[in-house]
Amino acid sequence: MLPSAVNLLSAALLLISACSALASDNQYPPRSPAPASQPAGAHNADSSAVSYRLEVPLWPEGSQVFLDGINALAHEKWALTHPTYLVYSPTNNSSRSAILVFPGGGYKALAIGPNSTLGPQGADVCKWLTDSGITCILVKYRVPNTGCNWNSETRRHEQPEIPMALQDAQRAISLVRFNAGAYAIDPNKIGVMGFSAGGNLAVLASTAFRHRTYESIDAVDQMSSRPDFAIPVYPGHLTMEHKNKTPRSVAAGELNTDIHISSDVPPTLLIHAEDDAVDPAYYSRVYEEALREAGVNVELKLYETGGHAFGVKRQGTDTDRWTDDALRWLDRLGMP
Repeated sequence: MLPSAVNLLSAALLLISACSALASDNQYPPRSPAPASQPAGAHNADSSAVSYRLEVPLWPEGSQVFLDGINALAHEKWALTHPTYLVYSPTNNSSRSAILVFPGGGYKALAIGPNSTLGPQGADVCKWLTDSGITCILVKYRVPNTGCNWNSETRRHEQPEIPMALQDAQRAISLVRFNAGAYAIDPNKIGVMGFSAGGNLAVLASTAFRHRTYESIDAVDQMSSRPDFAIPVYPGHLTMEHKNKTPRSVAAGELNTDIHISSDVPPTLLIHAEDDAVDPAYYSRVYEEALREAGVNVELKLYETGGHAFGVKRQGTDTDRWTDDALRWLDRLGMP
């Protein structure tokens, strides 16, 4: 992610409070979800938006990985130290499939504030999915600097000592699969979708599933963290530019070595706009080529116009078609 992406975020996006991150029920693993008529912490941005029905903490409160994250982020302003996910369920015609959504934000913040093109708390992207019969799981992973990020002072990309964002993604996938019965979803129809830095996280989650980035804690971690499909949308950090390799012209054509390609990578749909000036479209091209060489079922949808961070907001550009294209792709996979 280039530094200009961070500048697009308003200060409101940073105000994600740790005090609202934990669900009111401290039993772990969480009990079955509360009835939709009694949403846990639901918001009502407007009458057309959906509301989530519960918020689930990713980690047991006393677990070491959770405590290590709090310590690591202790001196960061506006840090999100208590990662959770929000469950948005379809009201009817459920396909029993689910998608975990990772918001963008440059691994500096989560872009789910009031002006987000995903909607406040991801409500707009989740309304699109739930209207299509898909359960939407909006993942509020830990930030800042919990994945590859740009240091504006050193003018270099940096890797965190502890990959907390990937830890959260792996745990979230396993936790949703563990709770599949409670959420009325098929444990074999669970995918990931991410935007910008969240697109990078979707790539990592769908390639790094063979080894957990933390020590297993409980029965949740006995569940697979491999998603059944992946939809990275304008993903960042995919080339060796993000390892500070020079010359940049060479690094731009090489896949980031953080990404481990194998034939077991799930079916992947890449979404990108040709005129993206923040995370250029060649990021997705480099990744697509690597997946194709490995024999992975991969498709790249390139749109002439749309720029960066279009989310699910209609803006009169070619990228307005991507949501329909994604649903057709899912249908061909048998999901939903």
